[in-house]
Amino acid sequence: MQTFGANKKGSVFVYISMSLLIAASGSLFNPVLSYFFNTELGLSPIYISILFILLPIGTILVVQTVARFSDMGLQRPTIICISALFGIASSIILILRPSFLVLCTIGLICLSSYPVSFPQIFASAREYAEKHLNGAIMFTTVMRAMTSLSWVVGPPLAFGIAFGASFNTLFITSATMFILVGLTSFFFLPNVMERKKTAEEARIKWWTNRSVMLLCVANAMISTAFSSYITTMPLFLTQELHMAKELPSYIMGLAAFLEIPLMFVAARLAKYIGLKAVVILGSAALCIFLILFYFVRSFELIMCIQLFSATFIAFVGTMGMVFFQELLPTIPGQSTSLFINSSTAGQIAGGAMISLAAGGTYLLIYEVGLGIAVVGTILLFFVSKPPKIS
Repeated sequence: MQTFGANKKGSVFVYISMSLLIAASGSLFNPVLSYFFNTELGLSPIYISILFILLPIGTILVVQTVARFSDMGLQRPTIICISALFGIASSIILILRPSFLVLCTIGLICLSSYPVSFPQIFASAREYAEKHLNGAIMFTTVMRAMTSLSWVVGPPLAFGIAFGASFNTLFITSATMFILVGLTSFFFLPNVMERKKTAEEARIKWWTNRSVMLLCVANAMISTAFSSYITTMPLFLTQELHMAKELPSYIMGLAAFLEIPLMFVAARLAKYIGLKAVVILGSAALCIFLILFYFVRSFELIMCIQLFSATFIAFVGTMGMVFFQELLPTIPGQSTSLFINSSTAGQIAGGAMISLAAGGTYLLIYEVGLGIAVVGTILLFFVSKPPKIS
């Protein structure tokens, strides 16, 4: 399918708008899923754990498969349009209050397919920056900052709509955002890929690269620790600590707000100390955060330690993506998807860890998560440094 905007030159504004829209659709969708499954669908922690295992597995398979074809010539604007349709379908399915069986079949297909748009827009952005701008790292940082801006507003808005109106209203809103993603991609997003070059280079066997595989494992372990925290934090604070149900949205919003300036700090640091060092610093920040979160019990302290959470996301979430891209510069679709998929693989383990709460407390989840984060941080030291960035 040839999109209307594929042959256009495109602009920085289009890419920034796309990053905002794609992130906004996800920030209205993802933060409430565990709460929605538990309170609206009546699913137990075990069933929620199964869903949070199946969803990342499906996402990995879809995203990496699509990435290979995109590097071989399948147009990224078309891919993003199709992924938006799956996002709309996901919203509709949740409005219908599906059974667990439907969630694990039709729901799984839709929920696993809409995340394709995220790595594809960043792969396209890298190609655009290399063709029209002076380097990709700052452009990637700006776009990641825009996604964080969406997460500043998204989670509080999501919980506000869900509790103030209804979950149906929230899912209708998210469907509207997916519609905007599809329309913007169809009419304005350019296709800047060089087909002849990528068709040959897409055959690179990245799985034989020791540093790439080590980085995948390390990123997956670090993501396991963080995703176990994100998945269980709303339930831990509201059910075990009996705090206000709006608190999780404040936490996510504050962390996303702090991420924005920290992303530019990370980009600047990467030029002086290197991508590898920046990612290691971000992983260490996660370890510190998990230790502090285990012990703090007051609203004020929980909000204060979000600085470490934000540092992790800013340093690893942004520079980690660039790290993959610099190790595999000729296949941006697959390298970006490897970052996303190794993070998603962490969600598989992180989602499974919610079952540890069956023992009566969520604290064991954070103990195990800390151990996994420490091991992942150590593995990063054995990854080769990428070429010096400009």
